[in-house]
Amino acid sequence: MGSMSHADFAQAANEYLPDTYQQKIDQAVQRNAIDRPALFATITWIKQLAESTQAPKVIAELARLQCANAEVEAERTKRIELYRGCIETTDRALAIHSDEIVAIYWKAVAIGKLSEESGVLNALRLMRPMEKLFLRVIELDEQYDNAGAHKALGRIYHKLPQFPISFGDKNKALFHLKNALKLFPNDIIARAFYAELLFDLGKKQEAYRHAKYILDFPVEEENRFRYRRFIDIARHLSEKAGA
Repeated sequence: MGSMSHADFAQAANEYLPDTYQQKIDQAVQRNAIDRPALFATITWIKQLAESTQAPKVIAELARLQCANAEVEAERTKRIELYRGCIETTDRALAIHSDEIVAIYWKAVAIGKLSEESGVLNALRLMRPMEKLFLRVIELDEQYDNAGAHKALGRIYHKLPQFPISFGDKNKALFHLKNALKLFPNDIIARAFYAELLFDLGKKQEAYRHAKYILDFPVEEENRFRYRRFIDIARHLSEKAGA
């Protein structure tokens, strides 16, 4: 597949992963916290498809499913092992097609998750490679995963220490989170990150309005696990605002 163009890879992906297949994968990822057996079954199926086709998009979707499995793993050691496996899978896809966006994105996500499990120094070491990957995702398709790269970069630039310790930058954080909300105004993850940033910038009333939106937002049962962290951010901000 080394001589294939980007258009060729896209056409091949559509052949190997028609809409019905993609919908099955999306559903398994979305319901990972409430139907893990279905997630395991989908991983097994996609792994077989990846082995038979060696299609980078299929391999990348396998990595996405592996990341979803790691997300709901309670045991820390096993969780770290699963995220490392996800990165290995993305590297397989990227060795075939270096601009496979699904692989780039989920490699960055897995690196971020590993950084959360690491000590401070190791976490800082992982930030630059993750930043580079998310920036590449934005170049390829800034809307991917509900502007996931914009959200991640906004969070990174907000929470990292500034120069000379690291490369935190509140202005960059604002830029990316505003873009995420412009693209997906109802996304509560972007709103949670944006509200927390606004609060830290002293814009407490504006932060509270975003937090209230999140707390009033109807969350389906299958999404409660995924959104609980962001709802907690909103609740904490509301408490600090005295609401």
